Amino acid sequence: MQVIISARGMTISSAYRAALAGKLAKIEPLLPKIIETKAVLSKEKHRHTVALTLVAKHHTFRSAETAGELGVAVDLAVDALARQVRETKDRIKNRKARPARRPRPGPPTGAAAAAPRIAVRQIPLKPMSVEEAVSELGRVPDGFVVFTNASTEAVSVLCRRTDGELELIEPVA
Repeated sequence: MQVIISARGMTISSAYRAALAGKLAKIEPLLPKIIETKAVLSKEKHRHTVALTLVAKHHTFRSAETAGELGVAVDLAVDALARQVRETKDRIKNRKARPARRPRPGPPTGAAAAAPRIAVRQIPLKPMSVEEAVSELGRVPDGFVVFTNASTEAVSVLCRRTDGELELIEPVA
């Protein structure tokens, strides 16, 4: 991690620069992909302002604090920066995973563009009673049975509804 420290309106000793770099290094275990940290220390009359900018791989964090003493302002700014990093890490860790995206087929061309695609499946039509169709429904994985109703001689469909009940569909002439 590269640390850039600059001062405005005051001079900073090398010992204080090293202490500030040590405080900023405490953030590095929270976010190991830190590229650089910039600290701007400024003094105006009787107040000290510390502006910290932390540039990581995918995020940039910024905090600015003002206090009567330089050490207090530095501590407040470093704490605010650490809080932002922790909140971002928690937000990333606790977010819901997105479902995998399925590739959409391209637009159909030619004659297929005019009509929608319909899957056709042929089912053998068996004459049976409704009771036989109910027992057949328990054996098929589809959830429906197409049959010729023995009593009415009409094509009927027996299916299981979403609420678990059975539904018989008969044509009306």
